Amino acid sequence: MDAKFNLYGLNFTLDAYKNVEYHGAFPADEIPNQLNSGFGLIWDGSSIETCDGAFGNYLRYNNPHKLSLYLASALPVIIWSQAAEASFIIDNNLGLTIDSLNDLPKVLNKVTKEEYEHFAINAREVAKKLRRGDFTKVALKKAVKALEK
Repeated sequence: MDAKFNLYGLNFTLDAYKNVEYHGAFPADEIPNQLNSGFGLIWDGSSIETCDGAFGNYLRYNNPHKLSLYLASALPVIIWSQAAEASFIIDNNLGLTIDSLNDLPKVLNKVTKEEYEHFAINAREVAKKLRRGDFTKVALKKAVKALEK
């Protein structure tokens, strides 16, 4: 199986890639409705071998908006193995980690329907928590507690 990509955003011209389908741009409050199957991909940089440059390095330390968008949309994710949030994905069984985009076909071929459904169930639970603000509430409580010390 070859990996297929649904691409969203502004000003893309990827006609040369037959495995990429460009869907255009959507307002922020509408894009979650478009994300309803497959995996969300968390990958930045100019290389398919690794996340490189400033944007790739950003993934090592931060929680990217894309991750929150995919999870709030109840979509399992594939994330770079060196990303700060890779352990969160693995620990919560929300998807997969990869070292290189070249690994995608091999990794995707190994995912069973049952395994994907388990990722999706977990993503739906995290989506509920995100929409309720549970993670923000926990962070605020920790911050208040730290300030009180």
